[in-house]
Amino acid sequence: MKAAILLMDNCFGTGINGILDALIAANYSLIKSGAQPLFEWELVSLDGNSVQPTNGLRIDADCDLASFVARGDKPDIWIIPGIYQSASNFGKVQAAMQKSEVMVPVLQQHMAEDKMIVCMCTGAFLLAQANLLGKNPALMHWRNEHHFRQAFPTLTIDSQNTIAEYHNLLCSIGGSMAYEYLVLRLIGRFAGHQTAINTAKLLMMDLNAPPAAPYRATHFKPEHQDALVQQAQLYLQRNSSEELNMVGLAEELNISDRQLKRRFAAALACSPLQYLQQVRVNQACNLLEATQLPSSKIVLEVGYKDESSFRRLFKKQMAMTMETYRQQFGIMAHGISA
Repeated sequence: MKAAILLMDNCFGTGINGILDALIAANYSLIKSGAQPLFEWELVSLDGNSVQPTNGLRIDADCDLASFVARGDKPDIWIIPGIYQSASNFGKVQAAMQKSEVMVPVLQQHMAEDKMIVCMCTGAFLLAQANLLGKNPALMHWRNEHHFRQAFPTLTIDSQNTIAEYHNLLCSIGGSMAYEYLVLRLIGRFAGHQTAINTAKLLMMDLNAPPAAPYRATHFKPEHQDALVQQAQLYLQRNSSEELNMVGLAEELNISDRQLKRRFAAALACSPLQYLQQVRVNQACNLLEATQLPSSKIVLEVGYKDESSFRRLFKKQMAMTMETYRQQFGIMAHGISA
């Protein structure tokens, strides 16, 4: 079972090294069980030179892409790690997409032969370039979602799940440990569940991927250039405990409520009400992290009178209850003093 792993400058080095470590451990587990090692791999960069990941630790390539393709030794799996930074600015995203475009026909041919592609985080940009996602949502780190929507406005994003499998596409979000769930799923698919378990135990990995939603930063603000929407955001943040009056807000901004909703959708991919709900949930998260206020009081603090309604909203957005969130992220849960 041969894997080709794409290397590019500014790729996620930890993910590449972690995947290799897990494949080595899987082969070791197979040998110890009396079987033959299953996985082999080749590191492929666009020009054959070493690349510098975001952590600065260079990774040597085994081969350049053109030679690898010309050789005709087709891999069973293409692994696309987080291949470039996209959180910094959209210009860098566009430049990286242009550079990686040479991979598009390679991946399209690979999928046409019903072979597997494994993709992590910003590798989803390359899948979208190649039109390989179809109607399936893309998975990626939450900081990259805004730029993905800019580049591919007709495609959707799954912000809830850590990992997803679409026939021969195996995708995961980003982050330091997301590659673990991805590579263990890959090992389980081709070498069996027991080998995945053995690998997880050997490397002390977790087989069960947590939901992605709780890890979204509560202070993160997507970039956009619509000054009017920015004004509306500031107003909603400052008056988050008050009931939303769409007509009044639109009048204050000298715009119709329909136009305001349209501008919000274009800038933030949500409605003003959905944005206000996000603000309130974020405020609740901050209070759960930093205080010991009872959940019922936190609900009132963020502007809700109906506790059960807010609890449903919180669980929908964060994929866990308020109490579970506090256990996972609260200062007292980890022995940290305020």
